[in-house]
Order: sequence, then C-alpha cells, then structure tokens
Amino acid sequence: MSWEAMLALYLAMLFGLIAIGCPIGVALGITGLTGIFINHGTALLPTVGDILWNSGNSFILVAIPMFILMGEVILQTGLSRRFYQGLSTLLSRAKGGLAYANILGCGMFSAICGSSVAAALTMGQVAVPELDRRGYNPKLTTGSLAAGGTLGILIPPSIPMIIYAVTVQESVIDLFIAGLVPGLILILLFCIWVFIYTRLHPDHVPAVPAERPDAAAVRQALVDCVPLMALVLATIGSLYFGLVTPTEAGAFGTLLALLIGVGYRELRWKNIKAALLRAAQMTTIIFYIIVTGSILAFAIVDAGIARGVSNAVVDAGLSPLTFFLLITVIYIVLGMFIEGVAMMLLTVPILYPAIVALGFDPVWFGVVLVIFIEIAALTPPMGLNLVAIQSVTQKTPLATIISGSFPYVIVMLLFLIALYAFPQIALWLPQTMK
Repeated sequence: MSWEAMLALYLAMLFGLIAIGCPIGVALGITGLTGIFINHGTALLPTVGDILWNSGNSFILVAIPMFILMGEVILQTGLSRRFYQGLSTLLSRAKGGLAYANILGCGMFSAICGSSVAAALTMGQVAVPELDRRGYNPKLTTGSLAAGGTLGILIPPSIPMIIYAVTVQESVIDLFIAGLVPGLILILLFCIWVFIYTRLHPDHVPAVPAERPDAAAVRQALVDCVPLMALVLATIGSLYFGLVTPTEAGAFGTLLALLIGVGYRELRWKNIKAALLRAAQMTTIIFYIIVTGSILAFAIVDAGIARGVSNAVVDAGLSPLTFFLLITVIYIVLGMFIEGVAMMLLTVPILYPAIVALGFDPVWFGVVLVIFIEIAALTPPMGLNLVAIQSVTQKTPLATIISGSFPYVIVMLLFLIALYAFPQIALWLPQTMK
C-alpha cells in the first residue's frame, strides 16, 4: 500500500477506536500492530518486544515518576495550600487578587510537578473553596485555574518535553531552558487578561478590603511562600547549572519535599502511601501511552509515511509560514479528540522530518508543540483541564468553565504567532547559557 493509503488507514482506525470508547493507549497500540501486520504479516511481530524495551529503556524517562512523586508529596504535605494562602495575603489589595494568585500559584507549582492536570487539580482543590467563599464569579475562577494549570507542561520540568526529547533525540536540558522564558511570558499575559477582565466585569470580583494586611500577616505570608520557592530554585537551579541530570533533579526535589514535609510535621505514613499510590497510577498511564505510541511510531516510519509527508511538503513548495499555519489547524483539531502526549506521539514521527526540512529549530518546535498541547487541554470535548476543574467544582457547569477558559486559548494562539515571528523568545536563553 502507498504511504497515503496507510496514513488514511491509521487515522481512520485510530479515530474509529477512540469513537467507540477505546482508551487512547490501547487505540495507539492496536493501530500500530495492525499496520505492521498489513505490511509484513507476522514476520515483524517478534520485534514488538524490542520496540517496547527500547522505548522504555531510557534513563531520562526515570525523571517522569520522580517529578510526579515530588508533586504528590508537596500536595500531601500541605505545601501548596500554604503557598496559596501566602499569595492570597500578599495580593489581597489587588482587585481580583485571588485570580492572580491562581495564575501565579499554578505557575509556581508547575515548576515542580511537570503535569498540567496535576497543577490544575492541586491548585483547584486549594483555591476553589476560598474563591467561592469570597464571591468570585465561577467563570473567572475556573478559567484562571484551568488555564493556569496548562503552565505545568511549559515551565520546566515538563513531562511532554521529556518524552519529546527522547522521541527526537534532543537535549532535555535545552528544552527545559527554552520553555522557561515563554512560560514566564504566558504567566504575564494571563495576568494581563485577568486585569482586563476585572475592569470589564467589576461585579465579578469582591471589593478590595479597606484595610491592608498588618506586618504580622505579611511576615506569615512570606514564611508560607518561601519553602515552595526555595524548593523550586534548588531543584531547577541545580539542573540549569549542571549539578544534576534531569533524572537526579527529580529525585533531589522529592527528597527536599519530604524534608519540608517532616519540618511542617504534616507528613504521615498515610500521606506517603497516598503520594506513592498516585504517582504509580499516573506513571503507569503515561508509560503505557509511551510504549504503545512507540509501536505506532515504528509503523508510521516503516510504512514510509514520515518520509512521504516530508517529500510532499518540499515538493509542494510550502513556505514555512504556510506550513506553520497548517500544523496549527491540525493540532487544534486533533487536540479536541486526543490527549496531549498521545497527540505528540502520533504526529511527531510524521511531521518532524518536514519540520527539519523547512529549517525549523527542533528545540523551538518542542516549545511550540507543548503550547499546542496546552491549548488541547482547554479544548472540548477532550480538554483534560476542563474536566479536572469540573471535578473540583462540581456545581459549575462545563459550559461555564469552557467560556472562562476560551480567552486564554486566544492568548496562547497570539503568543504562538509571536513565537513564530521571534523564535529567539524560546531560543535566546539556551543559546546564551551555552
């Protein structure tokens, strides 16, 4: 069969399996195995074991469970709750201060957990009751939390960046450093939207308290904020300055989180057990998608689809801008139906050769791809962050959460245009540090 026919078959089978309720990891594996069988019969089926071993036998992937466990330990020790309370006090004099705290809190927690859903859920559990009690509009509350949670995969450490680096053989540290400036800019842009929203809808936020927090309250707020900030600086700083590898950084951060939990006297055996269980569950899901996605990636390359797409793009004479707009549409559509990591594992083997052929920087594209995954997390019907926030605030209709999140999608699309026009936004820091 031609590569065009195989591509159509893979897409039809994948979306067909998803449509009948098949889990995404299973759908990826079945589609890949079917493609291998069509092209080679049973001759290559013994190599599936080698594919599974090679995809999972990467030392850098050990960073994934380490960063997940660090985030879970922080959640169990109450460190995220203390940090949010401190931010709330420091921002109490700003109109809509807790909405800013949502964005900043998610951004800070993102520098630890590496997962957008985990960031949204963690901050949502802490923030939603407080915002409801103070009378914030649900649209502002849920939108800021869902959008803030997406920062979990852009601000390093980032689980999708680790998987992308392993897939295309790029430096994880370069990708982490490249995501830092775009992540900080997105935090600023999200805060700017909150500022605009609170001015357009002043009735959606409570009035600013007449009294300023006293000195004791400010000191306590700083004490609540410092441990998490110190943990982030110690973990990420040790990585950036070459003191530890990404895998070691995750283990080092987990150890520091445990020590902080002991210091707060909130770490009990039941908390450790819950953190280990949650980390094991999330790691299993992610690795299952990785290994089944690797089977499909092998089938895509074996069928000549990656080479065919690359040659077709070059022969068509598409400009880099036209190609960028094309993949933007592709990722927006795919993001409506496929989870972010699975979407990446499906598309990168197909598109990456064309991306390189058109002169795009692989590290830059890694940052762009993560932002596409962020958009997917806010795009119904699949939007995982939307579902995560609804699970925290069950009284809020999903339509309200979608409406509150939509402006942040527009912000990210505009930022993608800026990244295309000025790729140094992502590349300047890693190039400078080298």
